[in-house]
Amino acid sequence: MTTSWVSWFLSAIVLVLLFLSGYIMKNSVRLLISGKRAQGIVVGMDSSSRSATDNTKALLLTPLVEFVTSEGEHIKVHGRSYSLKPSSKTGDEIKVAYDMSNPKNAQLLLWGEFPLLPAGFLLGFAVVIILMWMGGILISDDPTLDDPLHLLPYVISHFHLNPVRFPVLFILFFAIPTCVVGTYWTYKMTTDLRSDGIKAVGHVTGIERVYAKSNDGTTGSGMFPMIDFEDASGKPHTIKRSLAKPLSRLKEGDKVEVIYLAKKPDQGRVNTWDEFWPAPIFFGFCSIAFLVLLVLVLNGYKSIVSDTHDPGIHKELKTSGVSAIASVIKANPKARYLHYRIEKDNRLVTKKLADFVSLEGEFTFWLPPRTGAEIKKGDQFRAYLDSLKPFEKFYIDFNQRLGSDRNVKSMEDEVIEKQTEEKDTVF
Repeated sequence: MTTSWVSWFLSAIVLVLLFLSGYIMKNSVRLLISGKRAQGIVVGMDSSSRSATDNTKALLLTPLVEFVTSEGEHIKVHGRSYSLKPSSKTGDEIKVAYDMSNPKNAQLLLWGEFPLLPAGFLLGFAVVIILMWMGGILISDDPTLDDPLHLLPYVISHFHLNPVRFPVLFILFFAIPTCVVGTYWTYKMTTDLRSDGIKAVGHVTGIERVYAKSNDGTTGSGMFPMIDFEDASGKPHTIKRSLAKPLSRLKEGDKVEVIYLAKKPDQGRVNTWDEFWPAPIFFGFCSIAFLVLLVLVLNGYKSIVSDTHDPGIHKELKTSGVSAIASVIKANPKARYLHYRIEKDNRLVTKKLADFVSLEGEFTFWLPPRTGAEIKKGDQFRAYLDSLKPFEKFYIDFNQRLGSDRNVKSMEDEVIEKQTEEKDTVF
């Protein structure tokens, strides 16, 4: 089987993206794993020549940290991430990781100092290409799309992927990280407000109708209480209650307690449970639900995803299914192609398959069993059929060889042979 130029091109792109992602993270990960640790202190700020925007001349800053190596050498290093408002300030203690041979190349052990965004973008792009590549293999059934190392067909076969199951996994690939990040973000905002928030007295100054336009062009609105309060410096702020009427019973003139962070007073909230916990609970529930769905899909539960001809998804039928015989019509292990036919085993008495005659199908990207014996035309194996839906649910066990029938024919060949015999009889 040949590999198309498209496969080689996609392989090159994926390898380049993986190499760039690893190269970006190489130094940080090396210091994190093998570097020596030291306690540093922020002694100032290092500025960048770049400005925040074209219209703003404010310089971008990063912490300047001083630490002492195990040999007593004092070293000053600055962070690699610049911003308008660094998370650390002068006097803060920060752990660093450094290499004894080059301590000036130390790594500040802060999340923001690791190049996660560029490396993650490249890695995510590579994963998306791989997923789309697998989707193309499943949809087209074109063996030439196989990757040079034959890894993707193995993954497809191992997880019993098909054009129905794969889109579910593709969606979960994005949905699960989104919900996990949403859970972390909303929970962190809640805990930060609850632990470090400043309380103030707010007053409902009015009820405002807020309009929102959806993607289909329809417009919705809600009546939200607007609340005014002053922060510790006396500066006025206005926030909106997250619950609209009639869920919120606040009316103009009511007094409420507001809680806010010193650096973000405009993002203050009314100090009630429904302002804090619904969002993290919702994202947390979605995360758990999607993870459970992922486990069920990977385990091949029929109630989640329907698959009609996957060779390995119904192993439970070995205990609950009806025994049958599968005969090989054509096998090409190199191309991972198998043409088979399943018929009732007349040696076994059963009334569960009264209307079943035979079924015929093909496995593309089929992985031959690792028994060492070559599978060829006529080889027969034990098959197991669902008694209620034998054409939809079946399993062929290639480890149970029953014998050989070199005269096996496809249904199409039988029809052609029968038509030929009828013509010979007429003439």
